Amino acid sequence: MGIFSDYLLVSDFDLTLTNAEDRVPEANLRALAYFMEQGGAFTVATGRSLPMARGRLRDFPRNAPLITFNGAMCSEPAAGEVYWSQPLPDDFPALLRPIQESHPDTCLELQTPAGHYTFHDDADRDRYLAQQQVPIFPGDWESLDGPIYKASFYTPGKRLFAVEYGSDTAKAFEVLAQDIRKAGEGRYDAVNSRPGMVEIQSAACSKGKSARRLAEVLGRPILVCVGDSQNDLSMLREADLPFLTGDGDPALAALGIPQVCPCGEGAVAGVIEMLALREKEAHI
Repeated sequence: MGIFSDYLLVSDFDLTLTNAEDRVPEANLRALAYFMEQGGAFTVATGRSLPMARGRLRDFPRNAPLITFNGAMCSEPAAGEVYWSQPLPDDFPALLRPIQESHPDTCLELQTPAGHYTFHDDADRDRYLAQQQVPIFPGDWESLDGPIYKASFYTPGKRLFAVEYGSDTAKAFEVLAQDIRKAGEGRYDAVNSRPGMVEIQSAACSKGKSARRLAEVLGRPILVCVGDSQNDLSMLREADLPFLTGDGDPALAALGIPQVCPCGEGAVAGVIEMLALREKEAHI
């Protein structure tokens, strides 16, 4: 047994495991190889849909099932196995359609395991989804097929990744998330995964709930989670050992969550270094 045999490490993907250029720092790859060699279980919990994660994470090293849709699904894509899932409640159109129709300058996606329904005309986003190998279906409220696992409202075009924390746009999306949670009457959750985005899912699921359930299934008594954004808060609260990237959401830093280095410097490697130090001190 290795020194990490009691641990399940769950990392967010974008801007936690990856840097701002959408690449995984070599420091993270080296540290994860060491972590798994020493008996650690590692996976990713991402807000990405299954098709968006599948293309990007197909060959990424991990040894535990993948958590997608902000915790709404836990699966092993290569084997075609779904361990658990939680779609949006059936009445989601009654909640989301009026918002979509009253916010014509805001984009909407409804995300399924097969692809994304897009209710917008946004060439930049369509190009990004195509690069991620995500099938795109034209948005039509009357012809949605299959369960929807997550919905996303976001600012269009290249502005999506340029919106800054604390900006007027970010504050507007925070208000939108609050309004959706209130209208959802406890059955829907809405989180700001980016300053210019709000993601909606069933309140019965979250990254935190899926991460803890997976730790229990795997028999790992110590759950370690690392993230950068509001959609990571549930798993940071659920974790026995939570960590925030050094350049994560300032609102999370204000909660006193321990921070490691910024994502571009290898935040996950920083977490593993701290776990190794913890084990060393425990055996002195």
